[in-house]
Amino acid sequence: MSQAQSLPDADAAAKITELDLTERLSPARLTKALAGLQGPKAQRALIGVADHGAFLALPAGEIPAKGAPDMAEQRRIMGLTASYVAQSVGQLPHFSATRTVTHFQTAPAPVTEQNPMDFGAVHAVKLSRAVVEYRDGEEKVDAGPVKAKATGPDQGLRTWGVFGPIQTQVLLDAAQNELGWSHWETGAAGPVAVFRYRVTPEKSHYQIRYCCTISKFGYETKEFQVMTGYHGEIAVDPQTGAIVRLQLQADLKPGDATTRADLAVEYAPVELGGKTYVCPMRSVSISVAPTVHLAQDWSGRMMPAMGPPHLLLNHAEFGDYHLFRGETRVLSEAEEKASGMAPDATLPAAKAADAQPGEEMLADAPAAAADDSGVAGVGGEASEISASTGAALPDNAAHAAEPQTPEEPSGFVLHMNARLVDVNVVALDKKGHPITGLKREDFEIYDDGVKQEVHTFSQSDSESAAEAASALATPDQKFSNHDDKKAAATASGGEGNTLVFVVDPSNLIWNDLVDARHQMLEFLKKLSPNERVALYAMRYHGFQVLEEATTDHARVTARLMKWMPSAQDLLNARDQEDRNRQTMEYVHSPEDLLNVNGNFTLDPQSNQVALDPKLRTMGSNPGPNGLDVLVEVARHLAPMPGHKSVVWVTSDNALADWDRMSVSVDKHSRHIEPIALRTQEAMNDAHASVYPLDASRLEASVADPGIGNRNVELTPTYQMPPAIQKAMQGTEMQAGGDTNEFGQNRDLRAGRLSAQMQQDLKPIQGVFREVAEATGGKTFRRSNNIIGELDGVVAESHATYLLGFTPSQQADGQYHRLMVKLVGHHDATLRFRTGYQYDKEPTSLKDRFTQAVWEPTDAKEIAISAQPVTDAVGHALRVTVAGTDLDLTQQSLAAASGSATKQELWSGKLDIFLVQRDETGRRAHVTGQTVGLHLKPATYQHAVSEGLTFDQRIALQPKTTVGSLRVVVVDVNSGRIGSVTVPAAALGVKTD
Repeated sequence: MSQAQSLPDADAAAKITELDLTERLSPARLTKALAGLQGPKAQRALIGVADHGAFLALPAGEIPAKGAPDMAEQRRIMGLTASYVAQSVGQLPHFSATRTVTHFQTAPAPVTEQNPMDFGAVHAVKLSRAVVEYRDGEEKVDAGPVKAKATGPDQGLRTWGVFGPIQTQVLLDAAQNELGWSHWETGAAGPVAVFRYRVTPEKSHYQIRYCCTISKFGYETKEFQVMTGYHGEIAVDPQTGAIVRLQLQADLKPGDATTRADLAVEYAPVELGGKTYVCPMRSVSISVAPTVHLAQDWSGRMMPAMGPPHLLLNHAEFGDYHLFRGETRVLSEAEEKASGMAPDATLPAAKAADAQPGEEMLADAPAAAADDSGVAGVGGEASEISASTGAALPDNAAHAAEPQTPEEPSGFVLHMNARLVDVNVVALDKKGHPITGLKREDFEIYDDGVKQEVHTFSQSDSESAAEAASALATPDQKFSNHDDKKAAATASGGEGNTLVFVVDPSNLIWNDLVDARHQMLEFLKKLSPNERVALYAMRYHGFQVLEEATTDHARVTARLMKWMPSAQDLLNARDQEDRNRQTMEYVHSPEDLLNVNGNFTLDPQSNQVALDPKLRTMGSNPGPNGLDVLVEVARHLAPMPGHKSVVWVTSDNALADWDRMSVSVDKHSRHIEPIALRTQEAMNDAHASVYPLDASRLEASVADPGIGNRNVELTPTYQMPPAIQKAMQGTEMQAGGDTNEFGQNRDLRAGRLSAQMQQDLKPIQGVFREVAEATGGKTFRRSNNIIGELDGVVAESHATYLLGFTPSQQADGQYHRLMVKLVGHHDATLRFRTGYQYDKEPTSLKDRFTQAVWEPTDAKEIAISAQPVTDAVGHALRVTVAGTDLDLTQQSLAAASGSATKQELWSGKLDIFLVQRDETGRRAHVTGQTVGLHLKPATYQHAVSEGLTFDQRIALQPKTTVGSLRVVVVDVNSGRIGSVTVPAAALGVKTD
């Protein structure tokens, strides 16, 4: 150690790592030795050496020459310890502390019978920082102010409960097994009593958790867990019973996944809120287990495999303890600045050390001993495929074409356009019957008057709908963005149609909802068995999936019968019905009498029809809200194959215009109404036609017996303004009998009945008719025959054609109007997509990645397939990437010693992202990893012929409903992007 103090930091660290302790270093000697070292590498090396020997015995000279206490004194000390654990540990306050873990490990090496524990020196590889919060006996790890980035699980022994629970567990287990005196030690505050204990597996409550092991021939990686016996030492203060050091050494079997799992924790007094508590200061955990790395199997695919064992050591230090309090005090401006709680130019800037990274990779180990987190190959050979946590995308591709010097124009310019516009078309004859059997050449498409070539063509039918329904979410199904079978099915119309019911209880009053549900149930009873049906319920600001697309009509029927809307939705529908049909008794303002009883007056200043709370919308805007929810429904339906007929079962409370403020349907590029355009664009992108169905029944114009007045009147409690009241004072001769206009509540006209008749005559707003027609659907007004209307929707779905074309002109950011003509059918009526927003394609890699995340359709520049896999650990996706679509650079490496042939490698890099989108399609959780490729010839040939296969683990987000999963692969060299979407139902994840 004296020699190391005079050496440079790296050289001193190398010297210290050569040490092999035969006795444990006491905390006092370790602190003194660390103070003599200046460099961080040397200090970490000494900590690693000391922790490696943390479970050895102290030198005989450091053990006090003090006799063992008698049995009565031992019982007194252990009684104090039991009282301490029962009282102090259970009364620990709500506090937090920072935890800094230095991760050490040895190089993988085979264990020999002659020296089974010889792993060589330990080297620091990583620092990790986190904030640990202790509350009610539970520990919660949070990134806190250190901003720890999300990474995969750390390899090694996982420890928890060091703040108190582990003391209770050990003491209870030891009391029921073997517990006896060991020796005295010298602590910081005096002598320390040390007891030895041993716990058998049958009476143990100690569980070992270790990450990770390989099972099922390399197809699963999972956490090793086992209840095991253990032994160790308990060092306590003989005066207070406080535990100052605790050791646990697991009694593992030779055949277990990990053969060593040891833990040591040191405690010391900490002041929290004016009181002193004994809290952990540092801990050491050591584990021995085989390494996990990627190896090439017989087919050339890279699979996880178990390698030689190595030793992992985690050194944790706790500090910066803070007590949580509930005190609040308002600070003055001067106090706020003085405390640093407000931005102030006079205050010094925060130091960089105040925001340390959550993880910091260390380079203490020599190059030969470095290990890439278990990814390196056996025997020091570099792995062909390595994975690390992805941080961010580059702005441009690595091999992007460099700008060239412009040449003279040749008179010929070739423009390439990858935009494909899908157009849903419903063809009806002059009697309104669907026209089936049409072909591609029967249609003509015009984009802003310019004829386009029809590139894709398909027709929905019902014969193969059952097969398509079974393919929506079957277990072990493989999903692909280049599925030849799926493309063939699309070309022949084999994907069929899905009838999607979207019931709107927030706008349908209870009586109308009951009638609509009854007719829907009767319709389902006679529906063809091949028809796919989905059932959703619209909420005030969202929707709920009641049943996903299926041909099991009995299941949909049972779900519809069992379903009940929320009280909030029913109350909202009742409130809108009362306001629109004017079934209230009174209004609270005289001005509101001008807008009830069949009257209508528009205030020229406010452009509003009413001021009374009974007549206000109170934030309710059912029409635009419904269109917003339909956008979410469209995003949810986008991954579903085939055409969709979306029947929005609602009422005129949402569809009619009650306040003369109808939503605009202007399609000029500078004045596009965002609500209407977003809805029809989302539905068209999802290959869905919208059918708004007004299920409110036509009622006779009669007064409700529950209404006391014939007309809506001014409330008797109305207090007229003082100025008017003063002007009306005086004798009857002066004021006159009819001067008090506020007392004239009676209205001999039709009044309330007239208002109800006006409601029955109000048409559906033009915006809903436009959205329906622009998607190939239509509206149904006051439909008392819902069964007949639904039969018509199903019939039309069989005459729905999907046409696709690539615009001949470049993107201009304008709204383009479409026209579809049917050749040879002059009397035919067509309903089709009336236009599309032709935005320019993104150019940067990040913008293209954002588009790949949110676009309804998958990106196809890279062929990808994904197959759901479920095991004991959880869910995963087995992703295969086509090697022919990757930009791999061929490299020639120097020949190895003894070989005259250079080694050929194909190098590249992939960014693979897993996107968890909720069922609304508005929010997404993205995780990613970067995969480095250095493929040998055999692996490269396998990648070209069969592709590269990876297992992508899925950590489902808590408290969220996952609608779909999308894997996005970015080839960093070329900038190509591919994606594949997997419905959440394919993983067995419930979506309701």
